[in-house]
This record gives sequence, structure tokens and C-alpha cells, in this order.
Amino acid sequence: MLAKAEIVVKARVKSLSIGESGFIGTKDSPTRWIRADLEIKRVIKGKFPGKEATVYGAVYPPGPFGELTTMALSYGFDGHDTFEWELSRREIGDDVALFSMNACNYHKFPDGAVAPR
Repeated sequence: MLAKAEIVVKARVKSLSIGESGFIGTKDSPTRWIRADLEIKRVIKGKFPGKEATVYGAVYPPGPFGELTTMALSYGFDGHDTFEWELSRREIGDDVALFSMNACNYHKFPDGAVAPR
């Protein structure tokens, strides 16, 4: 999956939250979203000029939320708080885009952060 990714960063989770998105959707679409604020340590692949990024994801379909929670809790535990993450940009309107967790195909967490499947 790394080969297909356009932008991959080494990052730390500064904060992680789950709450109402404020978006209006169909009656079956989820309204609760996950938000992760990332601190970018370095760019592994592609170009990303920023030092921070915010990624959003819907609870459905499932993503690596257990792993992200573990990484948020280990923030500041140097050497154990970084992971690799694909920044998957999704256009949602004219000149409006977001980084999607659900569209992220590549991520690599430390062994201790991987949730049992």
C-alpha cells in the first residue's frame, strides 16, 4: 500500500476526539466523526509543507481507531509515540478538502500499538 500512497508522513497524535460533525446527511449516514490532530515529524513520501495536519474519519466503515487512541495516549513517550500515516486528501467542494482516515490505505504503527483483530 505504501507504493500507491502519494503522501506519507511520520507523525504523532496530539489530540483525538469523537463528536458530532455538524454535517447534515441522509438518515443512515453517521453524524459522529473522529478527529485526530497530527504533529508531523517528517515526510516519508511525497510533499507536505506543514508541520501539522488534521484528519477526519467516520466511525463507519471502521478504521485503525484503537491504534490511533493508543498513539494519542502515548504522546510524549519519545520513541514510542510516532507512526507512519498516509495523508489521503479528499475534495468535498470547490476549494475545500480534508484528510480522510477512511480513505487512508497505508499506516504503520509500532508493535505495541496494534489492536488485536
